[in-house]
Amino acid sequence: MNTTAKVDFASAAWVDAARTVLEELVAAHPDENLKCSVCEVFTNAPAHVAPSGTAAWHFYIDGASVTVDSGERDDVDLRLGGDYQEALPGARTVYTPEYLAERAKQEPDPEVQANIQGDMSILPPWIVELHNRLAPITA
Repeated sequence: MNTTAKVDFASAAWVDAARTVLEELVAAHPDENLKCSVCEVFTNAPAHVAPSGTAAWHFYIDGASVTVDSGERDDVDLRLGGDYQEALPGARTVYTPEYLAERAKQEPDPEVQANIQGDMSILPPWIVELHNRLAPITA
């Protein structure tokens, strides 16, 4: 993956980058018992990212198998979403240990919580690395 080229958040190129990173992470952290699926849906996305105004992507991990694609899915364990422009700063933020420690001290934002359907604890501990590898390339 080219780590210098910026790609629009949740665009087809961004989803391709997410696929590459997820495949690398699953291979680096083998766990035949790991099974989880996630869909992220962002409304009010720019037309060049999502002509419909809704940008969405999803992934399924089943042991060593990874499936990543664009689009909305309901058959997932965890569904996240919100407004595209409001999500963008977070998508561009690298989660340092200091950032995560500070965030853990804060009360959960009710608006953010309202956009989470499912249990975040199903995610593997290394999932933050997916975010951190995508944040620097997210335009």
